[in-house]
Amino acid sequence: MEAGSPIRVYNDALGVKGAKGRLLHVKNEGYYEVTLEVKERMFQAYLPVSSTVILAAEPNPETESIEIERF
Repeated sequence: MEAGSPIRVYNDALGVKGAKGRLLHVKNEGYYEVTLEVKERMFQAYLPVSSTVILAAEPNPETESIEIERF
């Protein structure tokens, strides 16, 4: 994901499950800098990487499946 990408945010401390947002920056100090949509308003937030999951808002385009040989 690149800066400016639309994302979905999951964070238990905030009670956020799949909130819309935009990734602004990944800080070396261990935080995501994001804008987060809450009740149709946008807020800037710093969320700890250790307790936050971010997903791309749109799925990756489907690609040809690759067979994996398992032992």
